[in-house]
Amino acid sequence: MKFLSFLLLLLLLLHAAGFSQVSVTHGPVVGAVTPTSARITARTSAAATLSFQLSISPTFSTLVGTASSSPVDTNRFATISVTGLSPNTEYFYRPVINGTPVTAASEVRRFRTAPSVGATTPFAFAFGSCQQDGDAPPGTSNVGRVFPRIAADNTIRFMLHLGDWGYPDTTDKNPRNPRENTFNLNFENVRNAFLARYSRTYPMDSLFRVMPVAYVWSDHDHANNNTDSTFNGPQHLSLRGYRAMFPHYPLVDSSRGVWQSFRYGNAEFFLLDTRSTRSPNTNAFPNIAQWAANPLSVSNPNGVALVFNPPANHKIISDDQMTWLINGLRNSTAHWKFIVSAETFNPAHRAGLELALTLQGVRGIDPLTIPDGVFTAAQVAIDISDGWCGFPESVRQLVSAISQAGVQNVIVLSADSHTIGTDTGANSLFPEFMAGGLDQNNSQIVNLFEQFGIFVWNRARQSAVPGFGATNNFNSHYGRVTVFGNDSVRVDYFDDRGTLIGSYTQLSGSRVATRSITIAPQGFNYGNVTVGRDSVAGVLMINTGIDTVTVLQVRNTRTTGARATPAAFALLNRTTPVPFPVAIPPRGLALLPVTFRPNAQGLNIDTLIFVTNDPDNLGLGPGLIPALFRANGQAASSVIERENTQPKEFRLEQNYPNPFNPTTTIRYSLPSTQQVTLRLYDALGRLIVTLVNERQSAGTYTVRFNAGDLSSGTYFYQLQAGPFLEAKKMTLVK
Repeated sequence: MKFLSFLLLLLLLLHAAGFSQVSVTHGPVVGAVTPTSARITARTSAAATLSFQLSISPTFSTLVGTASSSPVDTNRFATISVTGLSPNTEYFYRPVINGTPVTAASEVRRFRTAPSVGATTPFAFAFGSCQQDGDAPPGTSNVGRVFPRIAADNTIRFMLHLGDWGYPDTTDKNPRNPRENTFNLNFENVRNAFLARYSRTYPMDSLFRVMPVAYVWSDHDHANNNTDSTFNGPQHLSLRGYRAMFPHYPLVDSSRGVWQSFRYGNAEFFLLDTRSTRSPNTNAFPNIAQWAANPLSVSNPNGVALVFNPPANHKIISDDQMTWLINGLRNSTAHWKFIVSAETFNPAHRAGLELALTLQGVRGIDPLTIPDGVFTAAQVAIDISDGWCGFPESVRQLVSAISQAGVQNVIVLSADSHTIGTDTGANSLFPEFMAGGLDQNNSQIVNLFEQFGIFVWNRARQSAVPGFGATNNFNSHYGRVTVFGNDSVRVDYFDDRGTLIGSYTQLSGSRVATRSITIAPQGFNYGNVTVGRDSVAGVLMINTGIDTVTVLQVRNTRTTGARATPAAFALLNRTTPVPFPVAIPPRGLALLPVTFRPNAQGLNIDTLIFVTNDPDNLGLGPGLIPALFRANGQAASSVIERENTQPKEFRLEQNYPNPFNPTTTIRYSLPSTQQVTLRLYDALGRLIVTLVNERQSAGTYTVRFNAGDLSSGTYFYQLQAGPFLEAKKMTLVK
């Protein structure tokens, strides 16, 4: 009898031990938080029934709320609904496996419910996109360093993830056919992508432990780079995985995509799916087949130049998703409305697209070297078209409807570009906050635009071109948005070391702009031109709004130097002169030839002001759109001398004297032969003059610069020599 009792006890212990071996291996992750409910997703080590306990105490002395229970699915995932909660309250939670609570302190996590709908309680949230999974090769990114910093910020209530959460499309590369790099044709790949996201060894787990997450995908976690509706696959396995393995808000159309919305206090968030229902990007280029067969290049000057001309049915989101978004914004009772787009909204990015197309086949520029590699100008244009700027009809639909309805306080949150950009709406039409590169390398796309004289972000941004709001901090980062009741919204961008990169505050009362014209480039250096001769440069004027922009006249701020060729506009075909005034329709562009004819030696500087019917551009006042052109006469404004030395490193020295009037010397060193540019900018980041633009051998150089024609003030000089880029400040005192 004793032996039998012992055997029964042993069997009971073994039975209990079998249950205790089942554990949560991935997650839990909280999402779909409302004032009174939430959803929790987790994966277990074996088949089990999963639930959760909640309490307002970390000791779970009193249990609250009602949690459903569910067997895990065949992938051992389950999503549990929790109800009966109170608004704006912090809750602790722990898993219950097969009816037994897991009491280990390491399994206790927490989150806070949303404030009551309409409550003006201030709150903050983090946002960003583009991160590696835990298996990223060393040196490819700062893996996960940003997430513990987000988790440690007690002001942040939730994380808004805008896609490229891991890069699962790299799991099945086929170099012979990029369209076969679609991880979503194999559900095991989709499942493994979620396992990588939820791994407890990946630093993002520190964030999951303290806050909920809302998430929509971008291209790489949908199917592949720059994907569209043709990449969904016959079973749309990415969508199947999202529904089964992420605690999302209710989907508007769960069979077609992941667009959804939620309320949080006095704000409403509209999360778009810009992949599942979009038209292929390449449809915007009607001659892409001919270009692909015979592309224009330096070595093929008779090749085909790629052309951008999207058809009317070219949409970044489907008509039903657009209708849902417009109706949601019109009918929202929230004070603040956030459009959450995984891709850049700013329509003024089209300036970069069009300028890239004009540079096709230009020696010394095409192909372009950017942080991601070497690409032809046409390839750069195609890549830029992945944002909303490549879908002008979708921009028109949205902006027109919201403008006509008089909806205020709409802000766009965007990502995917791997860099920071912020705009008041002067360029982006809606105020827009863009963050990306949570732990991916920075693309420096805004910096690249500004190097080419394209300034389409007028507040905080990552750029080496000196100017208001610019910073050359290109570290991985996240955005923190703070909603101050009905008064204002502030965005702060922090890098993965905790350094504040930039900030911007948007006051209440904003309305979407309908007129905007983008100029590319906004600065031009003619070099040395013989007195009495002409040098002609063209500036693209692109209507990136939805209403016609009329250019009434061009004014000069000086009587000598650069002048606009009278009545010399050309619309679209860029060949037929049209007299002033000239109307540029929506989606239209014009090319203005600006002629420099120096009448005396020395440095000539002029500012051209385009007077239009645009009520506001770049915040410089009604009707004024500035385009800045800088020019050198035959007598060079700078003298370059070289010392025959062999420096060991790149170096840019402080100019001397400083302050100065009117002459100063700039000294720099090159350890090897490089293409060198030395540029001077004003305090707003506008190009004044290019002092050096040539290939130079190793040595130490001095540049004596005469600023006799410049006004007193602070200026920046920037040296770029191969991989080296540095800027310093100088002060002119007269």
